[in-house]
Amino acid sequence: MATSVTTYSQTRDSSTIDTILPKHSPSKAVLYSALVPGLGQIYNKKYWKLPFIYGAGGAFVYGFSFNQLKYSKFRNAVSANAESHANVIINGRSYDYQQQLNGQNYYRRNRDLCVFGLGAVYLLNIIDAMVDAHFYYFDVSDDLSIRLVPILINNPGMAASLCFGINLEF
Repeated sequence: MATSVTTYSQTRDSSTIDTILPKHSPSKAVLYSALVPGLGQIYNKKYWKLPFIYGAGGAFVYGFSFNQLKYSKFRNAVSANAESHANVIINGRSYDYQQQLNGQNYYRRNRDLCVFGLGAVYLLNIIDAMVDAHFYYFDVSDDLSIRLVPILINNPGMAASLCFGINLEF
């Protein structure tokens, strides 16, 4: 399996220094994050993002399991009392039939929202890995400056003009 490389040349004191770096691939980062959430961030060397990914994912998994347990209790109570509409005690509290239906719908909705939230965390993990991989070689140096310099503009057929120009250095 061949690894693609990118060559960067720098001139310093009339000599050329060639640095060979392996090319950082956004497609690899996407594939890694799709297989195991957070692996793309490890590939991009953004380790600090892992607790956020697994923290959010863990919160949604916990929310799913909690709401699924409550939903099952209310669903069983509704199906057992479909004809009699009797009061049922769930976790030490008495519920009439309408409250049982409301509880069933409430916990089913919250359970489904947790599934959507977990899917959103998974997709955002993949998108974040792709964006970070694209900006892997982006230089953010401390020497970002702006300088206002005088410029002499020579117009043909007219007198020379003195102007100010903006010089941006990155």
